[in-house]
Amino acid sequence: MASDYSGPGVEAELTGTLGGEAGYGTLYTARAASTGGRSGRVTTDDGLLDLEIRVPEQLGGPGGAPNPEQLMAAAYAACFHNSLTLVAGRAGVDATDAGVEAAVELRRRGRQDDYVIGVDVTVHLPEVDPRLAGRIVEQAHEHCPYSRALLGNVEVGLHLA
Repeated sequence: MASDYSGPGVEAELTGTLGGEAGYGTLYTARAASTGGRSGRVTTDDGLLDLEIRVPEQLGGPGGAPNPEQLMAAAYAACFHNSLTLVAGRAGVDATDAGVEAAVELRRRGRQDDYVIGVDVTVHLPEVDPRLAGRIVEQAHEHCPYSRALLGNVEVGLHLA
């Protein structure tokens, strides 16, 4: 049996329409603020997120707290997973045991101050034919709002585990 999801915005996410009208309408707005950048704090306007941010040890910082790349990886994995569940359900595939991992890389191009982001998404769709799973992953990538936001700006690698 396929997973059923009937939350707000499903049709908008899958078809690019909202309420039968062409285009998009705002369903939700998240607001966050940063003080101190990579060595500071991020908070949301509702107070549900209030995190100290630190530069990771790999970049010469103290580590010991989340960093922007980790937050982006977590958000992308969750959003992609939702799109995967929706697309799989439409294909009659049960994605209950699916898993999504996102790796966000901070990359430097030549100059010291020229940085870009790279993303790798690995999807686990156990017990699904690999060809069908591959099609579902590609469709989820086409429909995921985060994937679309990054389109043309960020290199995103898709992997089926």
